Amino acid sequence: MKSLMVYIAVFVLGVGLGLGAPFLAARYAQPYIPQFLQETVHPLTGTVTHKERQQDRLLMTVTTPDGTILATFRKQVPEIDLLVEEQDSVTLDVQQYEPFVTDPPVIKVNKLTQQAPEPAQPSQNSIQTEPLPDSTLNQPPASGDTSENADPSLLPPN
Repeated sequence: MKSLMVYIAVFVLGVGLGLGAPFLAARYAQPYIPQFLQETVHPLTGTVTHKERQQDRLLMTVTTPDGTILATFRKQVPEIDLLVEEQDSVTLDVQQYEPFVTDPPVIKVNKLTQQAPEPAQPSQNSIQTEPLPDSTLNQPPASGDTSENADPSLLPPN
C-alpha cells in the first residue's frame, strides 16, 4: 500500500513539474536559452496616440492594425520617455497581440518628420508706405500767418 502511495506522489509531482516548468523556464531562464530554442515573437508596429509620464512608470497608447495597446513601462522610464513622442511610429516586441502589456521591448522608433513651413517672404507689392495723416502741423502756414503769430495750441509740444 505504501508503494502505491509513493508511485501516485511521484506521478502527481511529475505532472506538476511538466505543466509548470515551461512557464517558469520562460520567465526565469529566457536570457540563458540559445536563440534557436527561444519562442518566436510577434513585432507589432503602430503609432503612439497618447503618452503619459507618471511618477514611477510611463503609460503609452499605441494604435496598431491589430488594435490598440496600452503599454506600461516600469524599466528605463526616462530613456523611453525621451526617445518616444506622440505620433511616432513604434515597433514593440510582443509574443501576441494583447491590449495590456508591461515592459515590452522597443525594437524600433520612427520619428514623425514634420517639414517646417518656410517663412513667407513678403513680396515687393505688399510693402507699401502709409501716407502721413494730414494735421495742422504739416500744413504750410496761411498766406498772412508767420511763425511769430502762430497760435500756440498749434505748435508741437516740446
